[in-house]
Amino acid sequence: MTEENRVALVQARDKLDRLLAAKEDNNGKEDKTADQEGLDECESSLSLLRETVRGYEVSRLALDCIKTGESPLINDCDAASELEDILGRGTIWTTEGVKSVGQQLLLLQDQLKQVKEEKKKIIENYNSERTMRKKYYNMVEDMKGKIRVFCRIRPVSRAEVEQGGNIVVQKLDDYSVTVETPRGQREFQFDRVFSAEASQDDLFCDTSRLIQSSIDGYNVCIFSYGQTGSGKTFTMVGDKEQKNPGIMPRSFNAIFDIIQENSTKFTFKVSAYMLELYNDRLQDLFVSPAGETHAQPQSHGQARRVEIKRNRKGVVFAQGAETKEASSAQELYALFQQACANRHISATKMNVESSRSHLIVGITVESRNLTNGSVSTGKLSLVDLAGSERAAKTGAKDHQLKEANSINKSLSALGDVISALSAELPHVPYRNSKLTQVMQDSLGGNAKTVMIVNISPSECNLDETLTSLIYATRVKAITNNVQRNVESKEIVQLKEMIMKLRAGQSVEEEDV
Repeated sequence: MTEENRVALVQARDKLDRLLAAKEDNNGKEDKTADQEGLDECESSLSLLRETVRGYEVSRLALDCIKTGESPLINDCDAASELEDILGRGTIWTTEGVKSVGQQLLLLQDQLKQVKEEKKKIIENYNSERTMRKKYYNMVEDMKGKIRVFCRIRPVSRAEVEQGGNIVVQKLDDYSVTVETPRGQREFQFDRVFSAEASQDDLFCDTSRLIQSSIDGYNVCIFSYGQTGSGKTFTMVGDKEQKNPGIMPRSFNAIFDIIQENSTKFTFKVSAYMLELYNDRLQDLFVSPAGETHAQPQSHGQARRVEIKRNRKGVVFAQGAETKEASSAQELYALFQQACANRHISATKMNVESSRSHLIVGITVESRNLTNGSVSTGKLSLVDLAGSERAAKTGAKDHQLKEANSINKSLSALGDVISALSAELPHVPYRNSKLTQVMQDSLGGNAKTVMIVNISPSECNLDETLTSLIYATRVKAITNNVQRNVESKEIVQLKEMIMKLRAGQSVEEEDV
């Protein structure tokens, strides 16, 4: 507004100067036979232009008052002199002179307020439309079977604060994150973005509906991904004291809450197995000895052999792993604590409690419909991946270096699978690693899958953050063929008969 007024004032002054010069030239001519009507018209134009210039000058002073916050009642000699030049000698001290500037000031203030409100409304409408467009796009992709990808930015750590590193990652909106790189800013879009201020409850709210899907007979997978120290275990498990429980313990409670709500319509059976993939070997955490040390690798060989298999429907299961039933959330959580106590962890420069293995929790929920006798079987896979790491940063040596190499190798194989699936290549290298075999039904299979990519906001972890975000973007392009695992009453009865016959039991006539 100030600039527009300035330009208009310059133009009006220029026009006034030209008219005044033309008038003087006309008066200096010897021939004074000019048309009187033309002279009157010239005088009228000059008067109008003077009023226009005067109005623009008053507007300029009023705008200056708005900018500086001064009152139009000017006591300063220079300011008074300037205003007198505009309004006429002596008029500044009159009520009408002050009133003229005051009215112009109020008018311009009102116009400025309207412009600001219009600008604010336009920005709000744009941001709202932008957010809704992304939301509906993600809903359509989800219906197609696309893997949903969440991004979680962890808070800056104490070590990063001490290093004085800059924050290069910012949440743009609920669906976008930006990263400042040496080559400029890069933007990544996901199904949801959680800032450092987001709580565990905020994150679980967006994944909790998948718990219902697992009870309805779908295969569901929720897994965390990211570099070491990016907050994956906190996201999936929570803190030690469980003041901020993660997705796993919250899922246990959600499963039995849903079971309780539907207890009059269905009967349920909940069972679980819990494994870790350590140094490319699958460990059954229900049978591994607690307190096992790295100095006793022979105990691994004494453990039960666990192999990854797939059934006819493409559902992955762990053959040889001990499966335990649970009748309550507390019982399931107790089994989980037992498994976590057997998991390999150790301290590194990047993480005080670094996970040295991939944790795989499989929960099977079998529900029988009391009305028609149909049985649905859903599997909820909760995976806390170990983080990729660089030995130079973590200070890994000896057995830790071997663990890191195994972790990086398996994550590299996972990256190859992600790349092949996102590029829709004819061959997907699932068999290159036990980790990719475990996740075969979750990536490119028949499961509803959510990936949570955890990233550091600090500049010192920029390379790892970019790598994680690029992988996560590729995962977002993968489509699964989601199917429900439900069988009719007759098929369930036939399967039960076959199991009895294989076990050498007799089949009663009413079973046929």
